[in-house]
Amino acid sequence: MNAIHLRSFTALEQSTWKILFEGQEGKRSQQIVDVFSDGIRALGISSGKIPDLSSINNILEEKTGYMGVPVEGLEGPISFFSMLAERKFPIGNFIRSPEDLSYTPAPDIFHDLYGHLPFYTDLDYANFCQKMGEAAAQFFGDPKRLRQFERLFWFTFEFGLLQTSQGLRIFGAGIASSIAECRYALSNAPEIVPFDLDLIRNQEYRIDQMQPRLYLLEDVKQLYGCLDEFIERVKGPCRNWVLETENRELRKAEEKQDEHDNSEHPKYIGLNRV
Repeated sequence: MNAIHLRSFTALEQSTWKILFEGQEGKRSQQIVDVFSDGIRALGISSGKIPDLSSINNILEEKTGYMGVPVEGLEGPISFFSMLAERKFPIGNFIRSPEDLSYTPAPDIFHDLYGHLPFYTDLDYANFCQKMGEAAAQFFGDPKRLRQFERLFWFTFEFGLLQTSQGLRIFGAGIASSIAECRYALSNAPEIVPFDLDLIRNQEYRIDQMQPRLYLLEDVKQLYGCLDEFIERVKGPCRNWVLETENRELRKAEEKQDEHDNSEHPKYIGLNRV
C-alpha cells in the first residue's frame, strides 16, 4: 500500500466534483440500493466540495471501524485485499479531467470516496469485506486462485445488482459512481444472470467497456453467506471447460459491442484495482 496524504484540490477540480455529484443526485434513490443513499447522508457527502477525508473517517470509523486511505495509483490485488482485511479502503488522490467526465485512467476520488465509502457505513457490508480480504490472503502465492477473489469483488461490489422490494437496484459502486453505467445497468442492454459462484469465479472481465453480463443477487445474504463455500470452490480445480467456452462467447459479444460503441459509453469503467 502506497499511502500518502490527501492533496488539496483546485477550484476547477472542486467544480468537477460538483458536476459529478449533482449529475447523480436526482435519480440516486430510484436506481441504487438504500444503503448507499443512507451512507451518503451519514458521511455528510454533498456537492459543495470534495469532502475532507479526515472528517469522513471520523464518522466511518465510529460506525464500522473502516477508513479511507489516500493512495498513489492503482493497488494490486495483494495490497488491495490486505487493506480490506485491515478495514481500510484505498482512495485515489486525484479527480478525473473535466474535459471527459465519463473517463478516468484509474480509480479517482469520486469513484472511491463517493462510490465506495458510503457502502462501508453498513456493518454487514463492512464485515464481509474484511472477511473477504482475510480469505484472499490465503492465496497470495497463487495468482490464478487469487484472481477468483478479484472476480467476486468485481461482479458484486463493483458491478452487482440486487432485487429489492422496490424493484431492481444497483449494488455495485462501479455502477453507482457513473451516470452512464446506472442507465445502462437498468436497461435491457446487459445480460442479467442470477448470482452464481462458479460462473463468477471463472468469468473474466474487461475494464474498458460496459459489462455485457451483470449478476443479480436476490438478497444480500446470498453474498454475505457465500464465503466458506467460495473458498472451498477456489481450492478446487481452476479449469472448467464449460465456463471457458462461455468466456469465449462473452469475448465475442464484447468485440461486437466494441464495434458499436458510441461516445456515451465511458472509456474507463469503474474500478481496476482488483
